[in-house]
Amino acid sequence: SAGALSVLAMAPFNAWPILFLTFPVAVWLIDGSAAGRWRGVPAAALSGFWFGLGYFVPGLYWLGYAFLVDAQTFAWLMPFAILGLPSYLALFTAFGFALARLLWTHDGSRVLALAVSLTISEWLRGHVLTGFPWNAFGYALSEPLALAQTASLIGLWGMTFLAVAIFASPAVLIEGSKKRSWRAPV
Repeated sequence: SAGALSVLAMAPFNAWPILFLTFPVAVWLIDGSAAGRWRGVPAAALSGFWFGLGYFVPGLYWLGYAFLVDAQTFAWLMPFAILGLPSYLALFTAFGFALARLLWTHDGSRVLALAVSLTISEWLRGHVLTGFPWNAFGYALSEPLALAQTASLIGLWGMTFLAVAIFASPAVLIEGSKKRSWRAPV
């Protein structure tokens, strides 16, 4: 899943260029959700949920280790931590995809709609019910020191917006090159 691959952009791998492959998939998932009732918002939300679940399960696997300290007593709770919390957090990604679908256009500005929507949903995830801002998409830009310094100017949420906008942009560039290749020479 694109969400599961996206977690490679975070520490300890810091393979942030992988997002150039996975975020365009998010754009195309929302593009493909256009059919159906309510302008495709439920389908976009479902795509967002699965993207988020794929992102948070491997990104938060370490939470399960706490239940192994006294495994006799707490090991039975491990599935709730490994799948329950990521499922809850994926609801925020689902909200971000659904909101993006409401703002969706047919041109390149849809990448900005996705960036704004995911930034809002990530901010909400970091503040609702005491918040859980771990693995925000903006953290992907914290490894190259030059990019990390930008956080002092725009903060984590500005970094999240930039990360989504930059890494999702190949979806528009690829589509733009396909349209040009079909034009007749003048």
